[in-house]
Amino acid sequence: MSWMYYRHYHTGAIRISGKDRVALLQALSTNDLSRLAPDQAVITVLTNAAGRILDVLIVLEDDDALLALTLPARAETTLQYLQAQLNDQSGTVPLAAFRKASPRYDVTLRDESRLWDQAWLLPGEGTPPAGLEAPRHAGYAQRFPNGSAAISLPRILGGGLLLLNPKGVTVMMITRTRLLSNEAYLAERIRRGIPDAETELTAEFSPFEVGLGEFVDLSKTDFPGRTMLAHEARHPNRGRTLVGLQLDAPIQMPATIRAGHAQVGRVTSATNDPKVGAIALGIVRRPHHIPGTRVSLHYYADGTQETETRATIADFPLKEETA
Repeated sequence: MSWMYYRHYHTGAIRISGKDRVALLQALSTNDLSRLAPDQAVITVLTNAAGRILDVLIVLEDDDALLALTLPARAETTLQYLQAQLNDQSGTVPLAAFRKASPRYDVTLRDESRLWDQAWLLPGEGTPPAGLEAPRHAGYAQRFPNGSAAISLPRILGGGLLLLNPKGVTVMMITRTRLLSNEAYLAERIRRGIPDAETELTAEFSPFEVGLGEFVDLSKTDFPGRTMLAHEARHPNRGRTLVGLQLDAPIQMPATIRAGHAQVGRVTSATNDPKVGAIALGIVRRPHHIPGTRVSLHYYADGTQETETRATIADFPLKEETA
């Protein structure tokens, strides 16, 4: 299988400049931004007070600023959220200070989503496309003279490369890769266990629940939701986690997951692809996440009659069907 690439719709990019640019994201997100370097981007998560996901950012240095790449269609919401934090004041500040409302951070924010193109490269057999190094540790950034960069992605985000280039710059590195249609990308995403902005990377779930725990640095003093995430980290055998599902038959969405008569989770993404068969992603309560566990999926066919399909929890990547 050759290397593949996919272009998300509405990819986002926010330029963060000013002397407090790192301090702002350090205070609001889960990872340690001090690890930033010209050849090292940082993957970090914006979380709310409950430790749930607001956005997943890939942050890299760009001249005297930071470029924060957002989840698809999240740039506008995330920009508004960051702007709101600039003037947020502690409850201990006297009322007179509120009237003057001086910014907490020396930061300027600008939406640059229309200035950048992004392509997600999923690894296949053999070497990467010409001109690209093989993926390394998460966030490793290859830089090119035309302003482009190739950022190594962790396994949970596909384990390939995020190719970033200024709008209008011709990029030849993807000419020998296979462009995935929306349907083909859905199948590959589920097969590889990649969470999506619309289904798994949402405010319903925490970073630990969708496989982003390595980007939560609990040694940091504070960030929104840290207390809840620290509690979650202290009890790794409890809670919920992302799993792959090999289905006995296709299903319709939405669908719940049961072990016996108890509901233990729900299906978040599903497809029935000629190549990989009926597969799905789901979030389930532990200990029902163990590969090999048999569960039942329940949905309403045509919205009227409850239907049951059996499924097996499986390791990623989910196996392709054989003829």
